[in-house]
Formats: sequence, C-alpha cells, structure tokens
Amino acid sequence: MLKGGSGRQWAMAAVVLVALGVLLPFGWDHTGADLKVYRVGGLALLQDPLHLYDVHPVGISLPFTYPVFAAVVMIPAALLPWAVTYGASIAVSLVALAMIWAIGLRSFPVRPKFAVLLALFAASILLEPVRETLSYGQINLILCALILYDALDLKHRGRGIGIGIAAGIKLTPLVFLGFLLVTKQYKMFARASAAFAGTVALGFLITPDTSWRYWTSLITDTGRIGALAYTGNQSWNGFLVRLTGDPAGGPIWLAVAVLTGLAGLYLARTLWLAGQRLAAVSVTGLISLLCSPVSWSHHWVWMLPMGIALVSAVHGRRRVIVGAGWYAAFALAPIWWPPYSGDHEYDWNFWQQIPGNSYIWLGLGAAVFLWFGVRRDRLANAEVPKTISGTGRGDGRRASNHSLYTE
Repeated sequence: MLKGGSGRQWAMAAVVLVALGVLLPFGWDHTGADLKVYRVGGLALLQDPLHLYDVHPVGISLPFTYPVFAAVVMIPAALLPWAVTYGASIAVSLVALAMIWAIGLRSFPVRPKFAVLLALFAASILLEPVRETLSYGQINLILCALILYDALDLKHRGRGIGIGIAAGIKLTPLVFLGFLLVTKQYKMFARASAAFAGTVALGFLITPDTSWRYWTSLITDTGRIGALAYTGNQSWNGFLVRLTGDPAGGPIWLAVAVLTGLAGLYLARTLWLAGQRLAAVSVTGLISLLCSPVSWSHHWVWMLPMGIALVSAVHGRRRVIVGAGWYAAFALAPIWWPPYSGDHEYDWNFWQQIPGNSYIWLGLGAAVFLWFGVRRDRLANAEVPKTISGTGRGDGRRASNHSLYTE
C-alpha cells in the first residue's frame, strides 16, 4: 500500500501525464505523420507483404523504411482506430520519457525531490527532439528507454535481448553490439546478437521475398528516407551534404564515420571502466546519431541521458549552469534558425553552418567534456597509491574497475 504522501505524489504525476497527453496534440502540426507510415507498414504486412516497401499513407510521400520485423511490431497500430493509436503512442512515449529520467538519475550524486522530478519531466517535453518525437508519433523515446534499461540494469537476466530487439526495429542500435564487445560483456553481446538475428529470421519466415529485397537492396537506399541536406538531418552525412553539395555524402563521410565510431567506442569503454555507465551508454547513442546516414532531429532524444551524465560529471553550482545550458540549447533548437527546406541549406554561409549543425557541435562538445573529465579523474586517482602506500586501496580500485566488465 502507498503511504498518504506517496499516494498524493503519484496522483499528481498521473494528473500531469493525462493533462499532457490530452493537450499536447494541440501544440504541433505534424499530426503523427511517421506513425501513419508505421500503420501502413503493419497493414501492408497483413494484406500484401510483397508490397510492404511500396505503399505509403495518403498525402505522405515517404514509404515504410524499417526491417520487416518493425512492421510486425506495428500490426497493433494498424488494427486500432487512428485516434486510439495516436493517443496510445503519446502515452507510451511519455512513460518512456519518465523511464529515461528515472534510469538516468540513478547515477546522479544527489537524489532530487519528487516535485523536482515532476518539473523536469514536464519541462523536458519542451525539448525539440522530444516534442518532435511525440508529434510525429515516432518510437525514439521508447527505444532509448529500452536500451538504457537493458544496458544499465545489471541485475536482470535477459540483458542484451532488449538491445537486439531495438536493433531489429531500427538498425542504428546495432552500434551497441560494438559497445558490448569493447566492454567485454560477452554474454550480453551473445544475447543481443541472437535477439537481433531472431528478428531477421522472423522477417524471412513471414515474407522471405520482401525480407531479401530489404536486406540486399533497400537497406542502402537513403533516398527513401528524405532529403539528406535537410537541416533536420543532424549527422555527419547531413553536414557534409550541406557543406559540399554532394548528395551522397562521398567517401569523406565514410572515413569520418569510421573514425567517429572508433574514437567513440574507445571513449565509451573508458567511461564504463571508470564507473560512469550512463555516460558510456549515452556516448554510444551519440555514435549512432553522428555516424548514421540520416539522423533526424527527433532521433536526438539521446541528449536526455547525455545531459544527466554531463551534470553528474561536475560539482556544485556548475551543475546548474551545465544542465541549464545543455537543455536550453535543445529547447531553442538553433538548427531551425537558418533558412531551410527547398534546398536552402546548400546556400548556407559560414555563420549559418554553425547553428544549422548545432546538434552535431553539441554532441562533440559533450564527448570532449566527458573525455577530459574522465582523464582528469584518472590522473587524480593515479596519485592515490603514492599518498596511501601500503594500504592496498590502489589494488582495490583496480579490482573495482575490473568488476565493471562483469554482468
């Protein structure tokens, strides 16, 4: 039974959740466009699976672009009435948003009061990646919460399965398999790989011809996703397309993506071994954003746990400054300040490139900030054995770091 105070708190949270779910659809113009594409995918899989990747909703030019398994997941959305489907997507995404905060704040040095948590949850809906995810009916918050739970809850036996399923729905979480390898979480890697392989096998079992078409042809067709130069594409590829005018991104993108992946995984491994698990997982999410050919601004919900990791890495009043600055940048969303759409991005001057690619710069800045922070801590810890020689505490610290490899 809940005590009186706790009961009132949860009642307040429920009121906020319901109010947001009712009022939010009146605050945007996208009206669940991506969710409509998901529904068409689920319906096509039921009625005509051979044409899964050829159909699109009325008035929307974008077709279904995810693996067949994602269409399987979307079947319930196709069967329910639109109003119920859209309302449910908002409600589930809001629950996922609350989960992201709850999981992320476990690593925070100070436990915030419930009223503060409620305020953070409500205010975070003002962040551009979050509000765009909700308005489009996207699944980004759900996948982020699933991966965070799978990676950071070290006690549940099925660790890795959630990451494999997330990758089966949307391929970008595959980068977390690399993260599991570099942190030597081999059992979790095996479960994640098996779960992902299972999603692929299920797709072939349901519709082998369509699955073969996706994995051998459509998977590399970025033209189906949208205009790569569009300012909403906050990835290295989007930046290079806007900068060079090459619609394919060119070989430079591939080189930059490989270097980013290697450097990012090294940083993630270093953070994980240092006990900064939330930061390590957030950096891995950042790798997926920067290295993907297309990372729309609503994919950047990984800035939520990244912000918590950044605030946790500083002390005192600087926490307020870092946190306020980080989240304010995503609330203001400078990427939309320069002229955009209609290929205006190709004409940006130097000063417009700065705000127009600001999510990329913010992500890089966060990675550099965390790198110097963990490097500073390592240098400080290196001095400990000299000052407490003979106590055995230096060996204990190394043993503790080694234990982070285990599940």
